[in-house]
Amino acid sequence: MPTIYYTYYTPVSSKILEVAAQEGKLGLRLLSHGLEELYGIHMSVDDISQHLTREEHGKPRLTDYPDIHFNITHCPGLVACAFYSGPIGVDAELPGYFPPILIKRALSESEKAILTANGTTPELEQEWFYRLWTLKEAYVKKTGQGVDTDLTAFSFSFQSKGENMEVSCSDASVSCCQFRLEQGHILSICRDMTDKEDGQTPFLVLCSLAE
Repeated sequence: MPTIYYTYYTPVSSKILEVAAQEGKLGLRLLSHGLEELYGIHMSVDDISQHLTREEHGKPRLTDYPDIHFNITHCPGLVACAFYSGPIGVDAELPGYFPPILIKRALSESEKAILTANGTTPELEQEWFYRLWTLKEAYVKKTGQGVDTDLTAFSFSFQSKGENMEVSCSDASVSCCQFRLEQGHILSICRDMTDKEDGQTPFLVLCSLAE
């Protein structure tokens, strides 16, 4: 069963680099927390920093624990770390403005139709764009293919509507799901489809990480 640890944060500064450093540290703290809780492995943030490597397209990996699959995401106000028994990707966004050109660059024709049908107000258009966008990003992060991936080459569809969405991918080897979190963020997960864990709902854990 996938497990996702997440935490909310207040920016320490108005400077982009300082906030990026804050998000990076929180991501490592969530990773450290998950390693200990799920696997009984105690690694401090400093330990993790020394043993963290990146694959060809930037996907992080722990050198001493190649069989532990995880992925980290951050966006304004939120950081999350997902764990699974196989490759997994997680992405989150807080709906807001997006460059319209991204619709053409990222969405397939069927996804454009979903956006048109559901995005009937500016707020709903932002919400549904980011529902699709976070799934795209989670898929790419799962596969580790990098930013050069043609995002229109695969598609997502929704089987239910509500806070937690049931999602299907045109790539039948991938299992997907989506959540609307307490503070409005949309969080999407893509993982390998397995017979053993097919249909299991990911376990979300809200963490309070005091500085």
